[in-house]
Amino acid sequence: MVLIPFQIDSQLAHPGVRIEDGVATKETNGGWVTLRATKCLSPVNHQWGVKILDQGEGTDGSGLMLGLLPTINSNVVSYGTKYISELGGWCFSRAGTPYGNWKIDPFPFGSGSVVEFDADFETNTVTVTSGREKAIGHIQSLRDIDIYPAFSVYYLNQKVAFV
Repeated sequence: MVLIPFQIDSQLAHPGVRIEDGVATKETNGGWVTLRATKCLSPVNHQWGVKILDQGEGTDGSGLMLGLLPTINSNVVSYGTKYISELGGWCFSRAGTPYGNWKIDPFPFGSGSVVEFDADFETNTVTVTSGREKAIGHIQSLRDIDIYPAFSVYYLNQKVAFV
């Protein structure tokens, strides 16, 4: 899989998160911060990856979400303290639990993982892989909306980057 080098949109408010050299680092404990890529997916730009440099101080399996976020409003400057699915998107937690209105098998990940995504706009599916693990998610409206790669962080010292 050839991954598109998406960049974190640093123009959106991201309280408690430092973005440096393409890496988002959570500098506070608690409070969701959702970050997305600067450009949306398309039939040409449909593959991307997320590297978990550090899952942070949480041990409960949540507190770190990876997924897709639809355009909410072109004037939005902050997502507040909500994670991806609370904003209308589709995601799964570090423990692998899916959130949002989609069907996907559990897909756990942790520090050191590179999670790769491949969106297929013709079939409304997203294939997710990490190492030998693979899952396919189904999103009914995938081809009909502008959608961005995204992640949400919660715990202190989480470090995440698009790759």
